[in-house]
Amino acid sequence: MSAFHRKRPPRAMEDEVRALLSLREATVLADVPEAKVRKDIETGLLSPIKTENLERLLFRWADVYVFAAIYKGDLLSGALRKKAFEEFEGLVEPSCRRHFYYSLEVEALMAAKCTWRRPSRLFAPGDRLKLGDYLFIDVEQVAKDLAPRVDLYAEGLSRIEEREGVLGGEAVFRNTRLSVNHVGKMHDAGESIEDIIKDYPYLRENDIAFARLYWKAHPMVGRPRRQETYFAGNTSPR
Repeated sequence: MSAFHRKRPPRAMEDEVRALLSLREATVLADVPEAKVRKDIETGLLSPIKTENLERLLFRWADVYVFAAIYKGDLLSGALRKKAFEEFEGLVEPSCRRHFYYSLEVEALMAAKCTWRRPSRLFAPGDRLKLGDYLFIDVEQVAKDLAPRVDLYAEGLSRIEEREGVLGGEAVFRNTRLSVNHVGKMHDAGESIEDIIKDYPYLRENDIAFARLYWKAHPMVGRPRRQETYFAGNTSPR
């Protein structure tokens, strides 16, 4: 059974998050080395979502799972990785397949929203990726393993924003002036969730765990940064 045979759960418009992720976001969520993915992009084994006049490397939430399945180890040859990418499309809901995004203009691509409340539910029970007569990837298990991290990130994106005049447009928690990266860096450096909440009592535990992922996916390199090349929450990925 494939995911697109199921009815999508309703979601509130204000909870919608962007449909596309940057390469860094996708590899952080999949917990795989970015260098491995870049190498396959450079050799043509893997193609990011792209359109005319768009230089960013964009990927779907669904790609996070195939990245984890393929790049966690070094067991699959280039030919098998290429086949996995191709066969993977058959498990993805039609509205999330690559050709859907290729048909969009840049503005529509950047504004595209995820149609699933929880990206971990993109796949149906029993979904497997067949690579040979006796070789399969258990996509259902991959989705289960990644679900806590992926769904945490999706929820977190809906709770942050960028506002003109606030920290130079840096991502902040909604209705605050608190930098997401600041909190993420604190937590990654060893500051406990409990201590951070004491300093910022309006934050939830999930906000802090999300901030750590966001900081890893959006490293700050130099200041000031350019507003048009850095995005947060429900706006476009960098």
